Amino acid sequence: MDLFLWIFLSLVFLCWIFGWILSARFRTVPPLAPGAPRPLVKISIIIPARDEEENLSRLLPSLQDKEFAAHEIIVVNDQSADNTAGLATSLGAKVIDGKPLPAGWYGKPWACRQGAGAATGDWFLFLDADTVLEAGGLLRIADLSNDPSSVHSICPYHRVRYLYEQLSAFFNVIMILGMNAFTLKGSGAKQVGLFGQALFISREQYEKVGGHEPVKHEVLENFHLSRFLSEAGYTCRCYLGRGTIWMRMFPTNSSDLVAGWSKGIVSGADNTPKSALIGISIWLSGLIMSVIALAFIPLASVAALYVILGLYLLGVIQSLYLLKNAGNFSVFSALFFPVGLAFYQAVFFRALRRRKEGGAVQWKGRNVT
Repeated sequence: MDLFLWIFLSLVFLCWIFGWILSARFRTVPPLAPGAPRPLVKISIIIPARDEEENLSRLLPSLQDKEFAAHEIIVVNDQSADNTAGLATSLGAKVIDGKPLPAGWYGKPWACRQGAGAATGDWFLFLDADTVLEAGGLLRIADLSNDPSSVHSICPYHRVRYLYEQLSAFFNVIMILGMNAFTLKGSGAKQVGLFGQALFISREQYEKVGGHEPVKHEVLENFHLSRFLSEAGYTCRCYLGRGTIWMRMFPTNSSDLVAGWSKGIVSGADNTPKSALIGISIWLSGLIMSVIALAFIPLASVAALYVILGLYLLGVIQSLYLLKNAGNFSVFSALFFPVGLAFYQAVFFRALRRRKEGGAVQWKGRNVT
């Protein structure tokens, strides 16, 4: 029994190491270097919006940055039932009424394509409506245009307010690690993905891969778009959004939280690079095993007892580091990480079962297969 327990605990520690390998190169959008000239690039900000009146009331004012002015702000009103168009117009955006969804297209890629078709800038910044830019954030993003050989994407810092929103913790972290962009290899890793919430891409890059046409029927179009861009010879770069851009994803209720993560979680797993998927699976297995190890406490020697408790504490410390980089998640979400982890597993396997049964997830009045 002692030998088995020590082997088990050794495996937990090795799995814990994988978590650090996956997150070894976390980075945020860099500020301008002292004395560097302001970028002169013309940026068209494109926002697909379906029933986003409330979110746009936060996002659009944040785009009026004193340090850098966008060339234009385009809101694509995707068949909204609320006052999305009226509010966007009142806040100075150019509003395009989206055409009905064609066969073979999902809503977001179709809205993005229409926005890009109307844009006149040199670079496109696609933003989800539930994001908000920090002061100076647009200037930081604009400065990334000095690297025209790369496509840039940012995972917004997730601001949560209510207790149920803490349940997004592991979804956020796994989404970040799944991009395969923050390992020891950084952007040099194979199959680096792109975040869909904030994508900064030049017109030339966008048109070279056919825009959103090749990914028109994808739930997570950002994953697939990154592959086309990589094949075209561009480098995909990812950043964490703290200090540049934040988001509030599911402020309404827990049902929206479950539906929102369900619509992309299985597809995300399908499209995550194998190396990242294996690394994430090993890391998650280590966290689960550290919880299982607590059951051995009554049978453990004094030395093993300290190791078991120590490994759980290491899991807490690592979870806290990852969660704090992803958003303003509570210390208690890290301290009681088994709760968030169990919720993640439950939603994932529920979504997987529904897909196998041919079911669909309902999101903003549309079925998402």
